[in-house]
Amino acid sequence: MDELAVQIVAPIGRDAELLSNYLRQSGISCFVASDTIRELTPEDRDASGSLLIAEEALTPPIIEHLSELLRTQPAWSDLPLLVLTPVGRETQAGIERQRQRLPLGHLTLLERPLRPASLLSAVQASLRARERQFEVRRATLERDRAYAAQRASEERNRLILQSTHDCIKLLELDGTLLSINEEGQRRLGIENSSSVCGTSWFTFWHGGDEAAARTACGRALAGEQGRFEAFYQLPSGEATWWDISVTPVRNDQQDIVNLLAVSREVTDRKLTEQALLQSEKLAAVGRLASSIAHEINNPLEAITNLLYLARQQAEEPDVQKYLDTADQELRRVSVIANQTLRFHKQASRPQAVRASELFETVLSIYGGRLKNSSIHVECRFLAEGPVRCFEGDVRQVLNNLVGNAVDAMSNGGRLLIRSHETCDWKLGRRGMTLTVADTGGGISPTALERIFEPFFTTKGISGTGLGLWVSREIVERHQGSLRVRSRQGDGRSGTVFRFFLPYTAGEC
Repeated sequence: MDELAVQIVAPIGRDAELLSNYLRQSGISCFVASDTIRELTPEDRDASGSLLIAEEALTPPIIEHLSELLRTQPAWSDLPLLVLTPVGRETQAGIERQRQRLPLGHLTLLERPLRPASLLSAVQASLRARERQFEVRRATLERDRAYAAQRASEERNRLILQSTHDCIKLLELDGTLLSINEEGQRRLGIENSSSVCGTSWFTFWHGGDEAAARTACGRALAGEQGRFEAFYQLPSGEATWWDISVTPVRNDQQDIVNLLAVSREVTDRKLTEQALLQSEKLAAVGRLASSIAHEINNPLEAITNLLYLARQQAEEPDVQKYLDTADQELRRVSVIANQTLRFHKQASRPQAVRASELFETVLSIYGGRLKNSSIHVECRFLAEGPVRCFEGDVRQVLNNLVGNAVDAMSNGGRLLIRSHETCDWKLGRRGMTLTVADTGGGISPTALERIFEPFFTTKGISGTGLGLWVSREIVERHQGSLRVRSRQGDGRSGTVFRFFLPYTAGEC
């Protein structure tokens, strides 16, 4: 059945044939229904343009059926009814027919004999009204489909938020917390979201973590992803660590309207890392003790020999010379011991220290190995401005880099130590770059890709594979960077490590 088709019900004479022929000639789609419309279904009703019915077809059963169809119409529908009535003065029979038609509601009455122009005008008016109803139906269906899709999307999002183990928060552009998912509330020990919504998200973090959170939001406001790791203590007192990413939320015009913070708990990983860090510290202490033992053993042997000679030649003039040399060697032992204490002294606050002082302590530990391995040390310090840092941690990094360089030059070579002022243009921070370069055998490209991975080592059983991994962790805590470049073969092999340290590294 075509939309906007007129159903004609005229069971007597040729009325139905004449009406249909005229309407079709006028370009109006129509069809002649059977002499009864008892079979008219709700689907037929909603697909019809209008009904043109001769009054004699409106028997009581038909009126009852039509009134029920009209009563149960959808909200958008009001099926037009055009009724052909006989002309003449009002009679008792005519009054009775009007009373019987009352259940049909509003009707358009067309009195016979009917002029063709009047018929055409009435039918066209009914079809225009019906077309507007169909437009309302289409708009309603589109709206309902959109609402259904939105509800389905909201339900999917709700299920996702319920099933994820991440803590998901929606923020205003200034960092005000708008909402938090139920799983996030549970994992953070928040009983009621209203107690935190409307507050600043930055108050979740403290110290350097708060600064990192603000930096991450700044990157998100610039259209990028901000990411950082932070510590959070639950109301129960339990310590947790989180990996947090902050991304921009855009509207249809691609304007940033909100920020989305997704936090994933990494407590187990952090505890493992701490255990590895402690393991590496113990290994570093062992390596340091071995180096110190070698450094102290040489002057002690010399002192022992000198005292022996002094006893054997107590009356000889060279005795004073022996004793002076022994005194020098004892002073050397004292210097090594003091430098060792300074190396492992861990300050509770960042201290101002110069590059030359950092390297002096490290090089003193390796003095004997450098000499025995025929390694020539070249130092050039162009950045002598002090940097604020945790010098014990920074010395651990430099000790690792220098130790690796010495290991790479077992047959001798040159160890190049440099410092110069530089700037991290990406973050706009000034600082110094500490360079440790060697002329050893270099690192293969394959090993270079994995050099900062934990437990990866090229030293066999003598290496733990944690030194550079720990060093990078320390560098990142100081908001710095550690880069490596290496070359093998053609007589120009070697490795260069560059450690960028911001001047205010200890204040991050």
